[in-house]
Amino acid sequence: MNDRRLFLKNSLVAVVGAVGAVTAVGKAEAAPQKKKYCMIIDLNRCTGCQSCVIACKAQNKTVKDRFNTKILTMEDGNYPNSRIVYTPVQCNQCENPPCVPACPVKATFKLPNGIVVTDWDACQGIGACVPACPYEARFLDPRYKGQAGGKVDKCDFCFNRLEQGLMPACVEACEANARTFGDVNNPAGEFAEYLERTDLKTRKPEKRTGPNIKYAPNRKSGKGGPL
Repeated sequence: MNDRRLFLKNSLVAVVGAVGAVTAVGKAEAAPQKKKYCMIIDLNRCTGCQSCVIACKAQNKTVKDRFNTKILTMEDGNYPNSRIVYTPVQCNQCENPPCVPACPVKATFKLPNGIVVTDWDACQGIGACVPACPYEARFLDPRYKGQAGGKVDKCDFCFNRLEQGLMPACVEACEANARTFGDVNNPAGEFAEYLERTDLKTRKPEKRTGPNIKYAPNRKSGKGGPL
């Protein structure tokens, strides 16, 4: 069992225990407001340098040729007056994640903080959640094929780093500061400033999944919003 798998398993036990403890306290003491994580990506700042992709790969040790975060590219305009625009993409930690009901063994679910996770000990590698995701953010890890407990991997906002008070690896690695991250119920700094904007967009809004990755549109691009 790798470190990330073990950490996730232990953290899920801790989350369940914490929820039970809050319930036991009763109405005499109101529970503190839950954390709700969100990432905002400013498409005006992204240079397509791939630092986030490399940092994510190093952090999560995903299988060869598979990535939990990627950068989509598109030529905007017509040569010679064209430019390349970039959209970093990953799991959107949806409010209404279609991958959750797609799992027949209930191995994937949302935590109270909004992060969608997969219990790799419960996962059987069936893979029904993979095509259910409209963002192509999930993949089966072939290294676990035939083992007890499958593994469907995806971004989990570096859940283990958050528990240590750190930022997701992609946020920390972005030298252009294109990514900001925080708790929408207790926002601070530039993250709070972005939340006040009225022009933030999401990918594939027609899917009505309620993504918790939002984008500040590229002002110089005809596309504007995310790819």
